Amino acid sequence: MLTKLLKYEWKTTARVLLPIGGGVLGFTLITSLVNHLLNGYEAWPQVAVWLQDLLNIATVLAWIFVLGACVFLNVQRFYKLLGEQGYLMLSLPVPLWKHIAVKLISACVWTGIAVLYLILCGNILSGSLVSFSGAGEPFFAARTVTDVTALLFLAAFGVTAVAGAYLDFYLACAIGGQFGQQRLLASIISYFILGFLEQILATMVLILLMFGAVQMNALWVVGFVHSLNSFWMMVAVMSGILLLVVILDAIKWAVTQWLMTSRLNLV
Repeated sequence: MLTKLLKYEWKTTARVLLPIGGGVLGFTLITSLVNHLLNGYEAWPQVAVWLQDLLNIATVLAWIFVLGACVFLNVQRFYKLLGEQGYLMLSLPVPLWKHIAVKLISACVWTGIAVLYLILCGNILSGSLVSFSGAGEPFFAARTVTDVTALLFLAAFGVTAVAGAYLDFYLACAIGGQFGQQRLLASIISYFILGFLEQILATMVLILLMFGAVQMNALWVVGFVHSLNSFWMMVAVMSGILLLVVILDAIKWAVTQWLMTSRLNLV
């Protein structure tokens, strides 16, 4: 059933996002062609240069629109679960957590595709399709275990960050669903309040970590740290941060699911 729900979610979102992405990609190709033609000559009037700049600005705004449409559509798909569509979807013999998982997986995958899509569009506009390269070597040509480990942690941080951002939206929508006809306004206000609380929490954790590091500056701690090489220190620090982020995301998921099951009376 989970795969069927994912297939349905993909088809529904693709009907909206693929035409938008295709149109913006075509617009980017046109802008790249215009840049190629105008940049090859210096005798064009100033008006043509202004129009070229406006066309490039419009292209960048179109990219932002694609990313915004991706986020908005995926949040809207979850928001509809809190209304009349929720009574239909949640009447299926599927646990609520699977509905949340389907929405979250689809949102994260589409966001990842959107990022790669924007990189492709940027390379097309710049006239170069050489992605992830620099100094004549591929970006992903990691030659050491440390490089591979760092890239894996960066990928994990990226996934958890995107998932956490959508879980913020989901939790805000679930909170806003408690306010009946004013749930949209309440969801928006809840989102900003949650963001403010997360900033306070992050600041407090950072202060506690710094304070703890100062207080634990004992000789045995220093000796233990010096006995470890930089690789294992990196793994320990990044694993700890990643674990905290995963725990925070899990709390958001749990509260969202509790609100939808116990407070919204949808299941």
